[in-house]
Amino acid sequence: MPKMVLLPKLTMALGGYIRETAMPYGEDEVKPFPHRNVIVGNPTNEPIKIDVPAYDDEWVERHGRLGLIVVPVSENDDFVGLFKLVEEKVRRGGK
Repeated sequence: MPKMVLLPKLTMALGGYIRETAMPYGEDEVKPFPHRNVIVGNPTNEPIKIDVPAYDDEWVERHGRLGLIVVPVSENDDFVGLFKLVEEKVRRGGK
C-alpha cells in the first residue's frame, strides 16, 4: 500500500486521498468509505508514515493507534471548525 509522511506538528485533510466509491467492486466485496473527509494531525516530534488512500473504517482506528489525532468528517460537520480543533490539539501535543 502507498504511504505518505505526515511531518511533526502538521495537520492535514485527506479529502483527496480517500477511495470514495466501491466501484468497480460488488456489494459483497467492499463497503464504501463511510466519511466524506478525514482530518489527521501529528502531535509528535517525529514524522509518521500513513497509508493512503484511506479505504475502510479500520483506517481511522489503525492510524489513531500510531499516536495521530484522527477525526472523521461527515457531510453535516463543520469542516473548518474541526480542522482548527485538530490544529489546536496538535499544537498542545495531543491534549
